[in-house]
Amino acid sequence: MSAQATSLEFSERMAGFFVAKKFTLLPSTPLAQSDFQQESARFDKLPFEFNLQIHVPDLAKFHADNSTPSKVSGTVTDIRFGDELPILKGHFHLFTRPAASPNMDTAKEMHYTLFFEDREEKKWTLFGFKDVIKENATEIWEQTTTLYFYLWEGHSTYENFGEKKVQGVGVLRISLKDFIKQMGSFKTNAGTSLEDKEAILKYFKSFLGNLWEVYAPFVFTTTSARWNEHIYPPHTTQGVAAGEKTLHPLDTRDGLSISIQRFNCGPQKDVVLLLHGLTTSTDMFIMPEHENLVNHLHGAGYTDVWSLDWRGSGRFNYNLSPHGYTIDDIAKYDIPRAVEFIREQCGSDVRIHVIAHCVGSLAFMASYAAGYVTNIASIIANSVSLTPQVRWQSMLKMMVGPEIFETVFGYAYVSPRIPYMPGRAFGKWLYWMERSLRSECREPACHMVSFMWGWGFPAVYNHRNIHPVTHRRLMDLFGGTSFHYHKHIRKMLLARHLLSFDGQINYLEKMKMQEMPPTLLISGSDNHIFPGSNKKTYEELRSTKNADRIQYKEFAQYGHQDVFMGQYCHTEVFPQLVDFLNQHSLQQMPVAQKPKLRVA
Repeated sequence: MSAQATSLEFSERMAGFFVAKKFTLLPSTPLAQSDFQQESARFDKLPFEFNLQIHVPDLAKFHADNSTPSKVSGTVTDIRFGDELPILKGHFHLFTRPAASPNMDTAKEMHYTLFFEDREEKKWTLFGFKDVIKENATEIWEQTTTLYFYLWEGHSTYENFGEKKVQGVGVLRISLKDFIKQMGSFKTNAGTSLEDKEAILKYFKSFLGNLWEVYAPFVFTTTSARWNEHIYPPHTTQGVAAGEKTLHPLDTRDGLSISIQRFNCGPQKDVVLLLHGLTTSTDMFIMPEHENLVNHLHGAGYTDVWSLDWRGSGRFNYNLSPHGYTIDDIAKYDIPRAVEFIREQCGSDVRIHVIAHCVGSLAFMASYAAGYVTNIASIIANSVSLTPQVRWQSMLKMMVGPEIFETVFGYAYVSPRIPYMPGRAFGKWLYWMERSLRSECREPACHMVSFMWGWGFPAVYNHRNIHPVTHRRLMDLFGGTSFHYHKHIRKMLLARHLLSFDGQINYLEKMKMQEMPPTLLISGSDNHIFPGSNKKTYEELRSTKNADRIQYKEFAQYGHQDVFMGQYCHTEVFPQLVDFLNQHSLQQMPVAQKPKLRVA
């Protein structure tokens, strides 16, 4: 006969206001604290409260995982008649992963999910959350006693990511009087008074331990507890809504394994090839937390999309050891192999449109300029292409950084994951150094990405464009890299144009002699990685025979990475990329302008 599990229960009363506010709540657009707080000025707000009995059925399971749900019973206010409605079913998560608040510095949340029915037996859900902000101990009382809540129709949890028909919102707080009463309500089913006290103390120890993780200064933070945190599985394809998803390993002629992923919803002679930037991967194009580029292309009629993970991808662990790979290798071996494979699978008459980002763009431009790839239908290149340039602070890092880290410190690579490594792992001082300079957010990977690339606060994107879930996933979305790519880019910066590592090939001059396909150079107006680089390339090419094939587009309020990974890209960026593709695809192009297909 198994021993009875030790349980614990306590009461909680919270009171505040409710206001009618009808809207559809989408997973990608949660309300911020300020949205709830501004409703307090409404003249038509109604008094609202709940009285709960929270039951932790198994304290041992709770100690093992503090986010284990507790059962909730009690009553909530009927907003129409003012009487009390019984809670039919409820759950309380004491500390769980951020999901409800768009605040990027949220470390943990407390979630309340209450199901009830009104007098007319209509079903309702109250979902509320407390937002616990990392390193903000001065507001510990406010954060742990303030609940922001939605009231929506039907019984559904917040984690069920469908649309919610919200009928109103509100804010509830625990008064000091109710808090004192709550502290006296704790009891367990323990057999003795001593066991009862020990069980209650263990519960509070877990509570205080979580608060320490959140509020302790960053030097003492236990970020390593997140070492194995994955909001979405790494490299998941669940962000792609439809079609067949296949992964194809490719071997390059210089003896390296890379891969290309296909997202196919149907036959199409205008295919799109995506090229990520250094340390990112195909993941940047298929993010599940908001509409991504692959889904947008599928919806626009480009049903056959390919994404190449070239040798700088964060998916490959050979980037976590010293190597001598350069952008020339990507241009000569990786990209031609991918283009060859697409033509093998889709036919020699397939039209390939390339959308390239950052170092992927540098490499593709080098590949095309040198003649390693030919017969491309169109090119969209983001941030940098033939004339890389950086801010002076970044140039200073590039001049001395690679040798210092490789030779002086003996580091094989640098990675956004370093701050999360368990124990006294190498390189954690880099994060501490960055945190002493930066205060724009408290996510370690965000600071490390800024350290690795460019100069800005943050460097790689505008926070406004990054979804909080993306911000939390940065250590999965950006990988580690050895330093040889930096050395190659440094040579380009000194030469002020795209150059081979040995200095023998001027790719800019070679491109001027090529017949370029229609090319759209794009950049964010707030690009802090390669500021003004693509605009400079555009100006260089305007005086060549390719002048009528080149366009330049700048996106206001965008930086470097958010042009593809931003939460608003599907309305602010992607439609303009599709417009360009449509101008040069067979299904949109007037018959008189359609090119004669050549067999390679």
